[in-house]
Amino acid sequence: MDGLGALLILTWLAPLLLGLLQLARPRTSVWLAASAATPALLAALFTPVGTVVELPWLLLGARYGMDATAQTFLFFTALLWLLASIFGVGYLAKDGGRSRFFSFFLLAMAGNLGLIVAQEMISYYAWFALMSFASYGLVIHTWEDEARLAARVYIMLVVVGEVLLFAALALLFAASGALGFDAAAGDLAATLVFVSFGIKAGVILLHVWLPLAHPAAPIPASAVLSGAMIKAGVLGWLRFLQPVDTYAAWGEFLIAAGLLTAFYGALIGVTQRNVKTVLAYSSISQIGLITVAVGAWLVSGRSDQAALTAVLLYAMHHALAKGALFLGVGFAGAGKGALALLLLPALALAGFPLTSGAVAKAALKTATATLPGAWPALLGWLLPLAAVGTTLLMARFLWLMARTPPATKAVPRVMWSAWLALNVGVAIMLFVWPTAASAVNDSFKPENLWVATWPVVVGVVVAAIATRIVTTAPTIPAGDVLVLYQAGLHALFAWLHTVRRKVVEAEERLPADWGSVRPVAFVSRVAVQWELRLRSNWLLVGGALLALTVALLTMIAAH
Repeated sequence: MDGLGALLILTWLAPLLLGLLQLARPRTSVWLAASAATPALLAALFTPVGTVVELPWLLLGARYGMDATAQTFLFFTALLWLLASIFGVGYLAKDGGRSRFFSFFLLAMAGNLGLIVAQEMISYYAWFALMSFASYGLVIHTWEDEARLAARVYIMLVVVGEVLLFAALALLFAASGALGFDAAAGDLAATLVFVSFGIKAGVILLHVWLPLAHPAAPIPASAVLSGAMIKAGVLGWLRFLQPVDTYAAWGEFLIAAGLLTAFYGALIGVTQRNVKTVLAYSSISQIGLITVAVGAWLVSGRSDQAALTAVLLYAMHHALAKGALFLGVGFAGAGKGALALLLLPALALAGFPLTSGAVAKAALKTATATLPGAWPALLGWLLPLAAVGTTLLMARFLWLMARTPPATKAVPRVMWSAWLALNVGVAIMLFVWPTAASAVNDSFKPENLWVATWPVVVGVVVAAIATRIVTTAPTIPAGDVLVLYQAGLHALFAWLHTVRRKVVEAEERLPADWGSVRPVAFVSRVAVQWELRLRSNWLLVGGALLALTVALLTMIAAH
């Protein structure tokens, strides 16, 4: 292994070791944590595309590498984690749980960075699981009621997503006989992949954890949750789905689902009153547009790289802009200067000309122009209308920030430094990134300048009118359809309870020679006893889950 290969391994090894060190020695300097993403950033900048490192002794034979997709994802992900870490040093300076926070923060970082450079399914799955489960500690950090609810919903969906992803992995391996990313296994595998990664990305109906988790988590965690970690779902689609004829229909499905997500996120988001909840719904809406690009990639086939470029550029743009907006929440009440700085990422997210958003939208327009059927004409109208919705969300966010009472304490300089650096990234990064050159040129075309301008103008006018004529507006609870899910689960459990009661009543009418122990009563009693035991012994549960996972992976590899 040469130096560049070692740097590739350090992308995940550095935060992993520092996270374990932070757990073992809570007094470890948090500045070590703040530097953990540095090897990943250097790897993204200096490791050549095509570099591969084999670790045959790890898992079932791990392989890490740098392709064009990994390079872009690794760059913006590492940059956001690095600046959020530095921001967190100041933001959590007087937080009694700072050491615990950085332990989970580093472990989630290791998972997020590790899955990007993973070049086979087992490693991706392992790092994806580490990132997802470690993030639970970020969501529940404050242990307040809001955080407990958010963490409960989050971890339930994480478990569902991991189970579905494991099933998809098994189907893909069975179809190809290999653990690479080039397998296609039909509609069932595609469904499992879409749902499992759709939960992480926040696609419509699978999004309910985002509006709860982002407001509950500390600001540095919210920034990486929204800017970086939900992109792991997008990358998962790129890795586990392939632009072949088998998945062409899935591409059109993703385009439709993405459009619904984009408009739904904007519609619900403008009714929110918490600034971080507004940003969470904005992330849902923006993920919808990235989903459209992924769908176009699946439809276009391997020969057309425009759609893949659009996915990468849109993901980078959203990660940096949304990270800057979330970190900006830490400056609420800090004065007009801080509010003015928020205009840059807000305008970028809306796609205003000369911003990164305009470049990303130009790339998306190019990618969708060659789609079959009526898609180009339809998207030519719907994408600008989605930009109107984004503008309304940003107007709502800025209005809420402007109404925040003045801060009583000075903001630490380290927070200002990290935030300003991220704003610089928002301003210039897509204009200097090598693969964005064509999209940058397209964004300056007269027709694209007009398409980028009028949705923002319309959104601003509508927002201005709304603030004058709307005195009271309905507020939809964060999580929206979660209320319906909860009602459905309550109805299901009530029905099961009724069925159980009727079965027990039927047992009581059995002949006396059946004995004193009735089958249903006995099974119920044993189940309750084991449930209580498992609840009180997380080590046993975790060990059993790990053993089961290793056994299943071994069985898959053996066959």
